[in-house]
Amino acid sequence: MFKLTKRLLEKVHARLQRSHPFAFERVGFLLCRVGLLEGGGVAVLAHDLHEVADGDYLDDPSVGAMMGPDAIRKALQTAYNRQASMFHVHLHLHRGKPHFSRIDETETAKFVPDFWNVQPELPHGAIVFSEDSACGKCWVPGMKAPVDVSQFSVVGIPMRKL
Repeated sequence: MFKLTKRLLEKVHARLQRSHPFAFERVGFLLCRVGLLEGGGVAVLAHDLHEVADGDYLDDPSVGAMMGPDAIRKALQTAYNRQASMFHVHLHLHRGKPHFSRIDETETAKFVPDFWNVQPELPHGAIVFSEDSACGKCWVPGMKAPVDVSQFSVVGIPMRKL
């Protein structure tokens, strides 16, 4: 289960929809806290957005956005300093359920497990938001493959599921 406030979701959409000098899209990381649920599930509660700085993108026209090594280093440092579970985030601007592209899946599988180097006890992951929905993958410590995020909730008035 993944939860975030309406205000944070609005911030994600606003900040990641801004244009970039050469990247076709923007990306960031949601800082999260984690709680265990009865029955062995995990509740992930997003509380802040770490944006990738303009200068930390690589000019690679073969993808929508390519983070450079400084972007990853800064996100790792943020996870370490703030003792946070980190979820990479980007947008697919359409209505309905989004899906990870093949590039999304291969690239996140390369860098998301690196967060265990700084926060080995926490799950980390990746999320794609559309205009009205979301999909996500979560790498849980001790599991070889990521699991799909089963439920997204937006906390606010009204509370809603994505």
